[in-house]
Amino acid sequence: MAEEKPNTLPEDSAPHDEPISAYDLPAEPVAARRTRRKPPQGSPPQYADEPPMPGGYGCADVVTAFFLLLSIGVVALTVLLIANPYAPLNPFPPPTPLAILVLATPEPTLTPSLTFTAEPPTVPPPTDLPTATPTETPIPTATETPTPTITATPVVGGIVTVPPTPIQPDAPATPESGTRSPYPFSLKAIRYQAHDGTEGCRWQSLAGLVLNLQGQPRTREEGSLTVRITSADGNIDEFHYTGEQPKFGVSGFEAFLGTTPRVGDYTVQLLGITGVPISEKVTVQARSGCDENVVIVEFAQNYIY
Repeated sequence: MAEEKPNTLPEDSAPHDEPISAYDLPAEPVAARRTRRKPPQGSPPQYADEPPMPGGYGCADVVTAFFLLLSIGVVALTVLLIANPYAPLNPFPPPTPLAILVLATPEPTLTPSLTFTAEPPTVPPPTDLPTATPTETPIPTATETPTPTITATPVVGGIVTVPPTPIQPDAPATPESGTRSPYPFSLKAIRYQAHDGTEGCRWQSLAGLVLNLQGQPRTREEGSLTVRITSADGNIDEFHYTGEQPKFGVSGFEAFLGTTPRVGDYTVQLLGITGVPISEKVTVQARSGCDENVVIVEFAQNYIY
């Protein structure tokens, strides 16, 4: 009887697609072998029963974290530069803005306003009324009033008693015509001089001052007056105030006319606190000479204002 051979097959010749019974397995477990052969089409994976291969991703995690932190830093820096473009971290800061120059504000001054009163319309007289014939009224002749002569009365002891002389109030200044001026101030003088500033001949102005009853420049305690200066061509219509240019006196004023001395006509008039004219309109002419580029107009007070 022939000896029965065990039902074993060589390891390399065992087909992969035929089932193996439990009796055909070896007694000891056979270690799993790795192979690089490609499994047939439709067969299950050959490494399902193999343990996972050890591997690491530490370097990729570090790189990812680095780029994440770098992105957060870029976003934070962008927000900081938008909020404050002048931050020291900004490599391209905007230009520094110019400093704001704060000038002193001058004290408020009173600007006079002219009030015009409308005159009633003139109604022509009817033609059918009788015409009145004017009669001449004789003008009274002025008679001189004799001034009493004060005589000394001798008294025993050699003392002479003189009666007190009544004090007469100051008579208002009157023009040569003998009538009182309708304005409390009138023109006294007009003169020309060279400008004493650094501008030299590149300057032309109209200046002046106002004198009081004593012939002295009017002070601030006596009240500031308004001076209106206009040009014949209408390019200048300004208001100035006495005392704004003390170099011409306590009540001095000055209006700048231009940088080139030239011939031109200008009107100067004093106004009161309410804007009512208190002097006549004085017309002056500026000159073109460098030694006469400043016109000075003097007003004098006629009576108590």
